[in-house]
Amino acid sequence: MGDIPEPPAGLDRKIMRRIKRYKRRVLMAKTVGFGTLFAGSIVALVIAYSNLANALAQSGFLNFISLFFSDFGMTMANFQDFAFSMLESFPVFSAAFLLGGVILAIWSAAHFIDDLSTMRASRFLAS
Repeated sequence: MGDIPEPPAGLDRKIMRRIKRYKRRVLMAKTVGFGTLFAGSIVALVIAYSNLANALAQSGFLNFISLFFSDFGMTMANFQDFAFSMLESFPVFSAAFLLGGVILAIWSAAHFIDDLSTMRASRFLAS
């Protein structure tokens, strides 16, 4: 059968160094990706807030809310009609867009901060 060749000296260190470099590149790419996603979600959040504010003003929802405070007795006497009018005039899609932006911003910020702390910990461990 033949002799089994011996691995070159220092092969294990080279392999470990290459694995560490690969993990560092992957972590850097994840951090940049989540940071970009966080910045984009903040921009989407501002746009969604502006869109919701415009939709609330155009739909008449704010007028119904002000009616609740200006004539409380009448709104309580006709509460079912008042509640249905408020539900019909509420801009659901704009509110859903805003809520989606908030969830995306929180999720991407959590991963971005987690990746930054992992990068910082690995940098201190490598030193």
